[in-house]
Amino acid sequence: MALQAAAAKWFRVLTVIALSGVIFVVGVVLYSVPINPGKWNALLRAVVLFAVLGALYGTIAALDSRSDFAGVDHPKTRTALCSLLGAAAVFVVWSWAPASFNVAWLLGGAIGGAILGWFGWRWAKYVDF
Repeated sequence: MALQAAAAKWFRVLTVIALSGVIFVVGVVLYSVPINPGKWNALLRAVVLFAVLGALYGTIAALDSRSDFAGVDHPKTRTALCSLLGAAAVFVVWSWAPASFNVAWLLGGAIGGAILGWFGWRWAKYVDF
């Protein structure tokens, strides 16, 4: 019974993370398509970036007990996941110009993501859709 309850909590966490990514992507698509019709390559890059940023936001919403969407409260897991997602966001942006890629930027993204993850819902609650 306890294993089933834990699985349900983690399913809720993953659902919040995935839905946040989708919501950010839908937002960027709805905003970009009327402005840049026919520029699908740039739109695809923006979609990937906003999916990563949405997952970062969703991680905070799902793993911080101060959030209404929280399934569990795991600050260390939240910080670690946000660190990975911060590095992924920097990787996505730098992949647009691979000749100028530098590993130091990945470290900076990881540190930035970790800081955002650590502060969690204290800043994320101000993200306005």
